[in-house]
Order: sequence, then C-alpha cells, then structure tokens
Amino acid sequence: MTIDEATDPLNEGFAGNGRRTASWAFFPGAGGGSTLWRPVAKRFDGTVMALPELESVAEMADALEASLLRMPAPRILVGNSLGALVALECAQRLPVAGLMLLAAGWEFPVSKELIQRVDAKGAAIFPEVARRCVGPDLRPEHLAAVVADFESRREGTMARHLRAIRDHEPRIDLAVAQPTTLVLGGRFDRSVALRDHLELTERTGGAFVPVRTAAHMPFVDHVEEVVRWLERLQAVVMGD
Repeated sequence: MTIDEATDPLNEGFAGNGRRTASWAFFPGAGGGSTLWRPVAKRFDGTVMALPELESVAEMADALEASLLRMPAPRILVGNSLGALVALECAQRLPVAGLMLLAAGWEFPVSKELIQRVDAKGAAIFPEVARRCVGPDLRPEHLAAVVADFESRREGTMARHLRAIRDHEPRIDLAVAQPTTLVLGGRFDRSVALRDHLELTERTGGAFVPVRTAAHMPFVDHVEEVVRWLERLQAVVMGD
C-alpha cells in the first residue's frame, strides 16, 4: 500500500484542525545546528535536538535517549541525513510511532577524501557544502542560512559527524514494533543516491516520497511540501 492509499481517507478530517497531539523531535544532519529546523518544528510544537559532537551514531542515540523518553507518547522523530540514522537507531530503543527520514540511505558512502578536506579547510568549506544541500533554484538567503547553521557548531563537528556516517551499520530490531515511516528523497541530492533512499525505504518497510526539485536539505527550500508530508504522517500515526 502506498502512503497516498493509506492517508487519502484521513486528509480531509485532518486538514486545518490545528491539533498537535504527538510529541515531535527533529534531528539535523552532519555538522548542523538547530536553526534550520526551527521554523518547521515550531509548527508542530516540536523540539530540535542538535546532534552531539560524537563520532558514533550509537553514542549519539545514547546521549539523546533520556530526553526522548521524557517526551509523551506517541513520539514522531524527524531526521535529515545523519539525523535520520540517529532517529532510526532511537526507534530501535524506545517506542516511536512515526519516522520521517530525509536525504538518507540505509548506508551511504562518505569518502576518506571528503573527511580529510573538511578537517583541513574547517569553516572555509561550509559554503561549498551548503551549495550541495539546496536545490537548483538556489536563493542567496538559503545558502546564507545553511552556512550560518554550520557555523553555529564547534570546530570539528562536521568531520566527527561524517565519520559517524561512514562507520555506522544500521539495524532493525525485529523484536521491536517499528514506526510508520516516510523516506523523503530529492532528485538533486548529490550526497545520497536514489537507490540508497529506496533501500532505506525497503529495510524500514516505509513509503518513499520523491521531492522532485529538492537536494539534500528539502526542509530548507521546500518547507511547505515537507510540512504537508509531516501532517500526513501525523494523521496516520494519530488515526485521525
């Protein structure tokens, strides 16, 4: 069953009702701070949890687990890139009702050369990385916002996070009830290939949502489209 088939009967009753009855947590990607997700998180009364400056997805999940457990159920976790891997790992540890995983694969390669360049160039590489994160209709304010978000983190955070992606081996705990999952992928994502998005979708038993003109951060330059899919995910989770 596609996500359209699952949610069409629910959309009319959900649209415009303004209810925010799930608990939401939003996880940025590698090197990201909390600023880019805030406008979306605010619309869902959610919390943006910047990822700890660690080199392991498991360690990041360890650090975030207590905060997530304090959130009332049902919980919906939303993660971009590395944040998607952390969200998926957290869903194997505690009850999670919904996942939205953006710009992520089951595994997606991070080259040794890229990590070395980030280590060597530091903040000077941020504009280059930011240009890869937004779609072809790049607007100066989008680029500036992404760069500023990277600059909000301590030096070396991005390189540590890239190592975490490189070394991570995702898992699904078959003894745990898995959440309703959407995987969003942009046609212009140069960091995660379509096949990797689709493998993540298959492994999680989720539904794939293509965002045609998006790149690696669809929540920056395709806000309304991302919000609509978050609303549909909530509708399914809440049974509204």
